Amino acid sequence: MRYLNFGLITILAVIYFSCGGTSKSTTDTGDLMVVDGEVSERIADLIENIEDEPNNLGWRLQLAREYEALDKNMEALKTYEGALMIDPNHSEIKYNYAELSLRMGEKRKALQAYKEILLGMDGPQYLARISPKFLDAYDVREVVATPDDEAFGSYSSDGTKIVYQAHNGTDWNIFEYDIATQTKRQITFDSADEENPALSPDMNILLFTSTKDDHRDVDYNQKLRDIYVMDLVTQRVTNLTTNSSNDWKPRFSRDGNFIVFVSERNDLRDVSLDQLFSNIFIMERSGSFQLRVTDAKANDGGPVIKGGEHGTIYFDSNREGTFDIYKMKADGKEISHITYNKNYNNVAPDLSSDDTKIAFFSDRDGNFEIYVMSEAGQDELRITSNPADDLNPVFSPDGKKILFHSNRSGNFDLFEVSLEAKTSGGTVSDVVARIDAALSTM
Repeated sequence: MRYLNFGLITILAVIYFSCGGTSKSTTDTGDLMVVDGEVSERIADLIENIEDEPNNLGWRLQLAREYEALDKNMEALKTYEGALMIDPNHSEIKYNYAELSLRMGEKRKALQAYKEILLGMDGPQYLARISPKFLDAYDVREVVATPDDEAFGSYSSDGTKIVYQAHNGTDWNIFEYDIATQTKRQITFDSADEENPALSPDMNILLFTSTKDDHRDVDYNQKLRDIYVMDLVTQRVTNLTTNSSNDWKPRFSRDGNFIVFVSERNDLRDVSLDQLFSNIFIMERSGSFQLRVTDAKANDGGPVIKGGEHGTIYFDSNREGTFDIYKMKADGKEISHITYNKNYNNVAPDLSSDDTKIAFFSDRDGNFEIYVMSEAGQDELRITSNPADDLNPVFSPDGKKILFHSNRSGNFDLFEVSLEAKTSGGTVSDVVARIDAALSTM
């Protein structure tokens, strides 16, 4: 998941999976796909019924749902579209069409269909079903929002500051935001790209990645990153991972003695950079004893460590297809699933300070939103709801807020959601306004 950690423009292309096929529609020709048993008989009966009563929308709705149950999404979509040609105002068919379109990545089609439902006669009846997709369940506020991109924020251990990366139109640099005074200051000024910042628990050391030692004239995504520390008192900068591979997404252990990170250094295949496997590593705060703790032929990423040398590491990986969240001992033993689903991605875990909750983002509802679950992977709860993509959640030290970055305002900015402030349900006009705002950015 290297591009997810490096840049923002290619985020969606990295982990979206193919959702549709190109099979021929059966609603127009009556051709029957090969399926087994009772399902085959039901589909055959429905096709025959539609041939006898082509304007019967009930038959078409049932047929589309049968196709969806078989993951024949293109067939289902064409069936819904055929039904809507007969009655463009059938709200239930249009709702199902919108839901399927969203799952297939056809976001504009989905949003337009939701809007048409809400503006129709049945709009108030569908408000409760549609509004959670567009209105956050908890209070969300902008933290840092400028015409430039801001991303990958993290809190200081006392919760008074946020460090993050910001783009100046040419490269990324690290900034610090003071929550009380709402002021920011720039920390790095290098012409290279500085990213993935994190502060040590004592707040004296800034941890980050940089391309400053890669002097090749290549594109941004081809640059090699190393992990650096800056002493915020002396301003001394030290490269911890000097090697000819990519190292990124570093995080301190809570005691500040260890750093977990992601690296591609052990994949020696002669392939392009975007095809390299990545593994989780751990090293001492000084950069000594860099130890690989995963060795899957996959993309392991997003590590966060509970405890120190003998603690637990949480990470994401696509070792079984889509990205899911795992945990293991800090020595790489006892790897186990926390989430598991072959149809969507769960990415970038962060652990609350009391070790009871994990925040992450997922595309299970059509686009990337923030979720929270128990440390064991239970009681999953969707926290944000917006047509944009909400990414990289980080708990505040007191566990009451989550910081994330999102393009809900057009470009990427930093936002904070309060887990103690639930929002009231919005009106039809509120949801339509949110849909219009999303459509305007597409």
